[in-house]
Amino acid sequence: MTPKRSTRERFPEVIAAAVRVFARDGYRSAHMSDVAREAGLSEAALYRYVDGKEDLFVLSIRHALLLEPLPEEGDPAGAFPLKAPPLAEMIRQAREFVAEAIPFGSLAEALQVPETDDPAAELESIMRELFTLEEQTSVAADMIERSARELPELADLLNSGLRAPVLAALAGYLESRAKTGRLRTTPDTAATARLVLETLTWFARHRLSDPYGAAIPARLAQDTAIDALLHALVPPQYLTEQYQERP
Repeated sequence: MTPKRSTRERFPEVIAAAVRVFARDGYRSAHMSDVAREAGLSEAALYRYVDGKEDLFVLSIRHALLLEPLPEEGDPAGAFPLKAPPLAEMIRQAREFVAEAIPFGSLAEALQVPETDDPAAELESIMRELFTLEEQTSVAADMIERSARELPELADLLNSGLRAPVLAALAGYLESRAKTGRLRTTPDTAATARLVLETLTWFARHRLSDPYGAAIPARLAQDTAIDALLHALVPPQYLTEQYQERP
């Protein structure tokens, strides 16, 4: 006989079910009964995990945005039912988290140096990290995008809180490298930054909502998007044999 699992052991499944429901239905249209059904629980049992729908929604976004891990055994802050901060507080925390974390990785390093000898490798590294970030935060983005139609504060978080810092850092990088001739000069740097990010976003996330796009394996999707953007932005003299003769 399979031993009964504890509330803590089942909580990741509850969060995963909530993410699916909120991403599909949006915050206003989703009901606790929908999440309970998705998780294989009774609605009454769901209230052993959280106090209400807003708590569940906020917790789901926080975990999906990687703002905090799921509570572990012995965590004094992880007593069930969990109480989440209000939505407005979660939005403030998300903005602060992004402001501190962006730019990151290769993009942050590139912004610290005036030029590079290998712009193709530098740009490729930046784009692969951005692609990975889009994959890792895809469920949170899907939830926010769906619910942003009903909650204007979430639309503002998505556009000015999450996307704008990435676009600003990326535009600053593209402009600095264009000035030294390491990347092509384009009609508008901000528009080019958006082209790069939206291309990576579609291939990392939005392709999965399209039957034909979903058939593209993740690695192939990443390689295809990055190869096209590299050839669009890096002058030919900086595209080494490695980039010119990819299969």
